[in-house]
Amino acid sequence: MSEMQAATQSLQGQRILVTRTREQASAFSERLRALGALPIEFPTIRIEPPQDWSQLDAALHRLYAAEQSLAYDWLILTSANGVSICMQRLRALSLEPARLREVSPGLHIATIGPATAATLQDYGLHADLVPDEYVAEGVITAMHEWARQKELSLQGQRILLARAAEARKVLVVELKQAGAQVDEVSAYYTRPVASDDEQGREILRRLQRHELDVLTFTSSSTVRNFASWLNSCAQGAGLDATELLAGVRIASIGPITSQTARDLGLHVDIEAQAFTIDGLVEAINHAVSA
Repeated sequence: MSEMQAATQSLQGQRILVTRTREQASAFSERLRALGALPIEFPTIRIEPPQDWSQLDAALHRLYAAEQSLAYDWLILTSANGVSICMQRLRALSLEPARLREVSPGLHIATIGPATAATLQDYGLHADLVPDEYVAEGVITAMHEWARQKELSLQGQRILLARAAEARKVLVVELKQAGAQVDEVSAYYTRPVASDDEQGREILRRLQRHELDVLTFTSSSTVRNFASWLNSCAQGAGLDATELLAGVRIASIGPITSQTARDLGLHVDIEAQAFTIDGLVEAINHAVSA
């Protein structure tokens, strides 16, 4: 094998569990497969839109408000899922996302990271603000810096925060402490998927036979639902969950996900420096190749 081939196959034979949603898993798996890994998809969550659209619809209509006193100053989107659901809902309401800048030229859009910004671009919109650190705290820091550079204040800024119903509250709390008016609206819900079905039993057998090398987690919800599934299955089969994970590396997309894992008694071996899928792949590659 040439040096170039060795570099491109640096994860050769590594059996890596991908716990993202079924819709998002394929891109992650492709990146792993390109490095020679054997990705095994086991979604632990699924994304559900709200059963009652009324609150989100009212907020989305307000984005297009002609009356300045009703218009939002900011739209904050903290995930690609949130972008997709909001933009698709706008179209369902006969509101074209690409016309938002034309209708509301004073609106600023912040996304939590480049992947979220890229999804937004698919709908003809660009993000005005993408923080250097792709977590809620990074958004707050970036908005304060934006206000400082503009010689403005966040006091009185009208903000729509459309995101997962289960999201952490730090963003809302700190923006309100800065004097902003924040409408927090649930754009979607994260539901558990993993269960004691044939796929789940196959993953459990792999863990029993120590046939998985790396478990990957891309959000706190993937960790929580995996841990819940594992503890339930282990208890039902009379197994020790800790022993099932012996020798398996756990890889996390960032510090928030890592902390959730630790809170659940899991040991995090690999953490991405850039809190993206590419960053996670790079971190796994570095750890395995070291």
